[in-house]
Amino acid sequence: MQELIFKTIGIDEEQSRLRFGFLLDAFRYGAPPHGGVAFGVDRLMTFFIGCDSIRDVIAFPKTQKAFCPMTSAPSTVDEKQLNELSIKIKEYAK
Repeated sequence: MQELIFKTIGIDEEQSRLRFGFLLDAFRYGAPPHGGVAFGVDRLMTFFIGCDSIRDVIAFPKTQKAFCPMTSAPSTVDEKQLNELSIKIKEYAK
């Protein structure tokens, strides 16, 4: 189903594997039992415990640099994606 969606929106197999390979591999084992709907238990626990940061209670927090080692997010964005969103990258002199 996911591959059909990618094809419909114009993402070929190579691009889908490059961008979403981790997700496609995970779906080989089946969809999550909750169907992708979660209740935010980690946020509730942060509130109830009185922590300052969700990273104190979340099982797999992002690193301090907001990098996800599992999904390699954030990753590079191609020119087509930037154009679709009317985003221009400005180069800064060092």
